[in-house]
Amino acid sequence: MSLGNRIYVRKKYIDIYRELRTDKPSSPRIFTENKDLFVLCSTIGFKFGKRNELKNTEMLLWSGTLDEHQDTILKAIAVKSSDEQNLSILDDQEKVYRIAEQYADKGMEILIVEIFQPYIKEQEDGTLTIVYNEKADLLKQLIYYVDSMNEEISPFE
Repeated sequence: MSLGNRIYVRKKYIDIYRELRTDKPSSPRIFTENKDLFVLCSTIGFKFGKRNELKNTEMLLWSGTLDEHQDTILKAIAVKSSDEQNLSILDDQEKVYRIAEQYADKGMEILIVEIFQPYIKEQEDGTLTIVYNEKADLLKQLIYYVDSMNEEISPFE
């Protein structure tokens, strides 16, 4: 199996990805793998119709680790985002993932403002991390946020 393309996120957010997939007594795991949060962030950014140019990035994962459904979601977003809105963009896998990265960056910004803000701590190097404990309602807030987005109109219609 090929590892595929490298998928990057803004270095500032890398610790948020790591923290939300780490299972510790003081902070329960929210995501099993980075790819799950990445696809959620891409979807949220797309739903809001905004994407950011990435600067100062760090590799998060290989595209080959995405499951079939996650890869299909990112490809659908790329097709819908392309100027022609046709399938030719699928011939350029790197472009598909660059678009997903841009939407994921915006999606992470949105999650920080809407949900993570009370739990965010800025490190000395400027990166952000999540600080919470087992009593925090972070998981409930995230589920509620995603569920409320679900009630709205699908971005693919």
